[in-house]
Amino acid sequence: MDNKSKLIIDSFGKDRFKFNEPLKDYTAFGVGGSARLFFIAFTERELVSIINMCRQLKLPYFLFGTGSKIMISDLGFNGLVIKNRTKNIQTVSVKGKVTKFGIGVEEAVVEVESGVSIKRWIEYLDSQGLETLGFENIPGSIGGNLFLNRFLQNHTKSIKVLDLKSKLERINVSALSLKRHIILSAVFRIKAKK
Repeated sequence: MDNKSKLIIDSFGKDRFKFNEPLKDYTAFGVGGSARLFFIAFTERELVSIINMCRQLKLPYFLFGTGSKIMISDLGFNGLVIKNRTKNIQTVSVKGKVTKFGIGVEEAVVEVESGVSIKRWIEYLDSQGLETLGFENIPGSIGGNLFLNRFLQNHTKSIKVLDLKSKLERINVSALSLKRHIILSAVFRIKAKK
């Protein structure tokens, strides 16, 4: 094992890594060779920390979410593969009216971490009485879909990203770049169900 890999492993603990892990088990297409090192990030802090370490050590890394939109070479990846399993969803604010019949929610602002699957996102919206129409047939996770899906982008208020200089910032969808940003979370405006 090289010194760069050893530094990262020592920082997070050997039990958090898998070695020569077959990536076909993590993609929808079921193809792909092995990752020399494999790590699952469960929190935003872990995700940012491990990416920053890879950048500082110049260790090649590859980040993905649910694996629904990627194909990996049978040759595998000679570096660190990071699976994004961040999971927090939080209602930030609600907008509504108070009437003699009670409080009526019209719209909610919800922040969702990038590793959350669209399926889990829909379950959360449904449990909060918020509109799910239009989200149902989107495979994958929030992070990957924000680069691709216009419907999701149209409901986005802001996106929290890690840029190329490892700076955290909030940007608008129009500033989002696949080459410059890693999505950490997004804030959405969602209407209440009618």
